[in-house]
Amino acid sequence: MACDAGCRAFDANGLVTDDVFVAGDVARQPQPMFGYQFLAMEHWGNSVTQAQVAAHNMISGKTDRWPHLEVSAFWSLQFGNNIKSVGVPVIADQIAITQGSVDKRQFVAAYGYKGRVVGAVAWNQGKWLDFYEKLIEQAAPFPPPYDMTNPPADPTPVPAEFPAMTYPGRDATVVVTGHDPSERRATLVRGRR
Repeated sequence: MACDAGCRAFDANGLVTDDVFVAGDVARQPQPMFGYQFLAMEHWGNSVTQAQVAAHNMISGKTDRWPHLEVSAFWSLQFGNNIKSVGVPVIADQIAITQGSVDKRQFVAAYGYKGRVVGAVAWNQGKWLDFYEKLIEQAAPFPPPYDMTNPPADPTPVPAEFPAMTYPGRDATVVVTGHDPSERRATLVRGRR
């Protein structure tokens, strides 16, 4: 479900509703820190803060509403390895190891898109992610121009080479109806199989 930065849902005509709000894994909204791409942040932390914004905006006047501007973050413990991520690494066009060593399985990889930091992943080095979150919020240049603690042997960025993003529905989900501009509407099309 697409929504605006205030968690208000778009209807089938692409217009923002003022009485339907969405939050959680289903909510895709424009992310200003990431080129206004419509992204769904599928992690419980994002769902909690997005629900807080949606609830606040439901009971607030238009001038008192908040935008949902959280930097996505998650962590996981896998086979004794602590993996933490901040930002949206999958949109990156470059990656650089900025701290630690991949061989020692203790490192931080920064992700850049069009010359700015958009994400970071820490492998057994999660204590540094608050620093990278601030870089993302400030649209800091990529690669980060700082002397890092525990610098890697080779900090040279490499192409990210992520596969092209695919979308679950490649066919149109709405059709334009009406002949007069005042009658034009979009009608939801149910799956044709």
